[in-house]
Amino acid sequence: MSSAVPPQPPQIPAQVPFKSAQYEFTDEHNRTLSGLSDSMRAFATLMKILGAVFGLLLIVAVVVAVVTRGKPPEGLTEGPMHTGPWGYVVMLVPFALLFLTFGFWASGSAASFRKIAETKNEDVWNLMNALNSLGKMFALLRFLVIAALILLVVGAAVVGIGKMIDKP
Repeated sequence: MSSAVPPQPPQIPAQVPFKSAQYEFTDEHNRTLSGLSDSMRAFATLMKILGAVFGLLLIVAVVVAVVTRGKPPEGLTEGPMHTGPWGYVVMLVPFALLFLTFGFWASGSAASFRKIAETKNEDVWNLMNALNSLGKMFALLRFLVIAALILLVVGAAVVGIGKMIDKP
């Protein structure tokens, strides 16, 4: 047996704490961002609850439409639009999707704003994530407002033309 000396571990210098070149928000900024995060989280929760409620109503509407085979339940009229139970299904889908979408996007932004206040050396990255989520949400809102205005003008034109045609 040889009396070999075991190899020594390499000498590693002490690590210097990591300091990022990114901008770091002050404590006052972090308090403001934290408050914004709390408000956005409350908004997101309410949007998710509304989305869930509309989702449950959607399930009920589908069950009613299937059970009644698309005809209104006994004792109820079809209503002015004559859509029957499937009309309620079609009407509830966008509301459930919109509320859930807004809820999850706002929740993502809120989490990123919270991370700005709670973490170090990642403020700019978290800020960009939060702004990206907000940008998506507001782009969808812009689209919906423009679509609603177009539908309003088209609907008013259709009603106006219909009234002009019906005049004797």
